[in-house]
Amino acid sequence: MMIQQSTADAETHQIASVVLFREARLLDNGEWNDWVAMYQEDALYWLPAWLNEYETTRDPSTEASLVYHDKRRCLEERIARIESRKSITALPLPRTVHQISNLEASRTASDEIMCRSVFSVCVYDPRVGKEQVRHGRYEHTLRLTGDEWKIARKIITLANDKIATVLDFYSI
Repeated sequence: MMIQQSTADAETHQIASVVLFREARLLDNGEWNDWVAMYQEDALYWLPAWLNEYETTRDPSTEASLVYHDKRRCLEERIARIESRKSITALPLPRTVHQISNLEASRTASDEIMCRSVFSVCVYDPRVGKEQVRHGRYEHTLRLTGDEWKIARKIITLANDKIATVLDFYSI
């Protein structure tokens, strides 16, 4: 059985690929200001905690989260702490390599794309000479702002949530 992809589907997938792969590259290169500029001002960035072996928390306002920011400003404040060199948990910063695959993207409106993908992030901590791999699922909502696609929502479901070291935006 041959599956045909429409031009619109191909364009949507291409837009999503460009945005998600650019986000990964900026994180790996430590280009924080360019990375955070990819987010809308009112963007949601959320890493829910696991309730049990089968489900994560659903409401960040009433349940635990591993990371939760409901505005881009919160991400900017975290970047400022890292760049100030006053955050001892990030000295020196770990080196990361983000890999994204199994990307599915669909338009929910002419100016909105929903994306689902899987990821793994290889993290090397030069302080202790150890590495670990984090993996899970991403859900992105992209919105067209002017002539630019921005991230309006990012939900990260971390499959291996037993974290042996610092967990921060650049390592998930």
